[in-house]
Amino acid sequence: MDGTLTEPLLDFGAIRRELGIAPEAGILEAVAAMPEGPRQRAQERLLEIELAAARDSRMTPGADRLLEALCRAGLKSALLTRNAREAMRIILERFGFRFDLAWSREDGPIKPEPDGVRRACEALSIRPARTACVGDFQFDLVAANAAGACSILLDRRGDLPFAHLARHVVASLDELYPILGLD
Repeated sequence: MDGTLTEPLLDFGAIRRELGIAPEAGILEAVAAMPEGPRQRAQERLLEIELAAARDSRMTPGADRLLEALCRAGLKSALLTRNAREAMRIILERFGFRFDLAWSREDGPIKPEPDGVRRACEALSIRPARTACVGDFQFDLVAANAAGACSILLDRRGDLPFAHLARHVVASLDELYPILGLD
C-alpha cells in the first residue's frame, strides 16, 4: 500500500532508530519479539506513525486508473499490507480505492510469509500462478515468489538492491498495463 498505491511516506530507518530496532530487522517482527511493556509502547508509536502517514498520503500517479482498468477487465484485485487496519481504512476511504479483498497485518500472516498471498488467492478462487503481486519492498517479492505468483517490483528510482528477486521491474504503475494484459 504505502510506496505502491501511495507515495512512500514512511521512513523505515527513522522508525527503526526511534523504536530501537536493528537496521536490518523487520519492524513488525522486532516489535513482536520485545518484552510486553516495550512492545506495547512500540506498537502504539508505530500505529501513530502509520496513521499520520496515511492521513498525509498522496496517491501514486496512475493508481486510480490502474484499479479502474483492472475492474473493467474483470480482473480481481486484492490489497495485502503490513500496515495496520486503521491506516489501510484511511487510505481506502481517502482515495476511494476498491478491492475484492483488503487485508492488513491484523488479518495475518504478513509478508514475507507467502500464506497471505495463498489465502487471498484461495478466497478469490484464483491460482497463485495466475496472480501478479506488485510491491515496492523485498518482502513483497519474497512472499509472491514463495506463493508461486508473479512478482513485480515498483522501483521508482531504479536502484533497489533486491530488484533481482522480481520477475518484472517497473518504474511506474503505467508500465503494468502490458504485463497485466491491459493494453
